[in-house]
Amino acid sequence: MASIRVRTRRGGSQSWAVLYVIDGRQTSVTFDTETDAQKFRTLVDTVGPRRAMDAWGIADTPKAPARRGPTLVDWVRAHVDQLTGVGQKSLDDYARYIRVDIEPHFAELPLAELREEDIAAWVRWLQSRGNRSKTIRNKHGFLSSALARAVPEHLAANPAAGRRLPRDTDPDEMRMLTRAEFDRLLDATTEHWRPLIEFLVVSGCRWGEAVALRPADVDRDSGTVRIRRAWTYSSGGYQLGPTKTVRSRRDIRVPAAVLEQLDYSGEWLFVNRDGGPVRYVGFRQRVWDKAVARAGLDPAPTPHDLRHTCASWMLNGGVPISVVSRHLGHESISTTVDVYGDVDQASAQLAADFMARTLRESK
Repeated sequence: MASIRVRTRRGGSQSWAVLYVIDGRQTSVTFDTETDAQKFRTLVDTVGPRRAMDAWGIADTPKAPARRGPTLVDWVRAHVDQLTGVGQKSLDDYARYIRVDIEPHFAELPLAELREEDIAAWVRWLQSRGNRSKTIRNKHGFLSSALARAVPEHLAANPAAGRRLPRDTDPDEMRMLTRAEFDRLLDATTEHWRPLIEFLVVSGCRWGEAVALRPADVDRDSGTVRIRRAWTYSSGGYQLGPTKTVRSRRDIRVPAAVLEQLDYSGEWLFVNRDGGPVRYVGFRQRVWDKAVARAGLDPAPTPHDLRHTCASWMLNGGVPISVVSRHLGHESISTTVDVYGDVDQASAQLAADFMARTLRESK
């Protein structure tokens, strides 16, 4: 591990020396600013002293450092600045990824010096900081898309492309309620909010999609609900916009018994007690968490877990995974398989039963 030592020059000014060991001997590089010293120390600890020296243009006999080409952090920032058609919430997320997850790890690493092993080390670092698999996939996908634009001008190939990412073994990441647990939750929920709870579990809608529904989005004769928009929250406040992806724009079937208990008299299909749009934070604090506590659910589910619950009930009821994928509005069936493949025990049993019948018929 590198360290920093503050030194006072003869004239009284200060310098910052980064001390580290390379090839079994201790050496140091002196910087005029603490910021550069911190960045170089981080790079030494991240990619090793030899590559850190190469990145800063430092020879074996340390001399004034000179960086070469754009750094990875600079490139990713420029990538975000050039994006178009991206909502404010996504831009806020990308800025946070750079500030919290990319800059602290890669520091001043030049883009041209980036290698596959650096991406692997970064993924392990994200894991060590408690990031779950879905979060790592989001951050990795963002970085990979930025790096793809650097090919071939700065990179021969995208070092993040095709990397296998970790999958969580923590069962609490996806909390799927049993029917008995859901019934307890529904009983523990105050009457005003029960229709929303039931709608979330049968529709599998994302929260922002469900609370953005208007009465005109429901065709009660056919039992169809049109999903076309969603609420999002960003630094600019709440915004009503399109669904998460093109495939998220969908028509789904919802049981008539659920649709019949909804109130179609207002601007929104689901409203708070004042008649306005339902906001997640207030609902979570004043309604959901209290109902979960009264129902004695442990581990405690989140509202999003009703979406997982919907998928698990469908799959274990024998609904084909392709139908479940369209119902949930996933971008592709591979997303559904990746997330819920282990849950689909009904399809596995159907496959086993089919092969058993085939063996019997062949005799």
